[in-house]
Amino acid sequence: MPTLDSEIHNVAENSRQGEKIDKVNRDGILENDNGSRGFDPGFAPADLTDGRKPGDWKTRYPEKEARRAICFEAIYITSWFIVCPIMFVIIWLGALKKYLGLSDDQSEVLCRYAYGWFGGLMGGTMYSLKWLYHSVAHWCWNRDRRLWRLCTPHVSAALAFVFVCLIQCGLFPFFDQSFVRQPSVILTIAFLVGFFSDNAFAKLSEIAMKLFGTRDSNKEP
Repeated sequence: MPTLDSEIHNVAENSRQGEKIDKVNRDGILENDNGSRGFDPGFAPADLTDGRKPGDWKTRYPEKEARRAICFEAIYITSWFIVCPIMFVIIWLGALKKYLGLSDDQSEVLCRYAYGWFGGLMGGTMYSLKWLYHSVAHWCWNRDRRLWRLCTPHVSAALAFVFVCLIQCGLFPFFDQSFVRQPSVILTIAFLVGFFSDNAFAKLSEIAMKLFGTRDSNKEP
């Protein structure tokens, strides 16, 4: 499945090859000055009209079913976007320590990984939200990608949590252990991992290759 970064890269590569974008027509098709055509990825457009003519303000999704589905996704994703800052405050105030009756050391460990989880959740939620409003605006929203949009925040949260664990284990020696114990640092790292989850998965694959090696496809399992 193509990602946002790969789609933008493909358009940039075409531009470097001399295909200057002239305009985007009503159907979201790029029309170049050399006569070639291709689909507009729409997520970092030079033309901010979304392929519309001046004065064209009506929705491209007149069906009630589509509008309800879009509203559901927007409410769902925005809800998680609101939950994250609330959880940051709850963790910072020490409510988990008081509620669960934890010691200082236990609370420090729990808060560290909780910041990692919810930081990744916020990063993944922001990515899903950006994808949602861009896809709606550029007429490429569809229900088949709903599962991706709903699951991305939670996958990003789990991935950020694992990255925090890997950092604490010392598998990333370029991180100062005392430095990454600070809540603001953990939050920043977790957010970036969640937002750039595709890159984070690639890094995990690289680590796995170094730890476990590659499998010889010529040998019998």
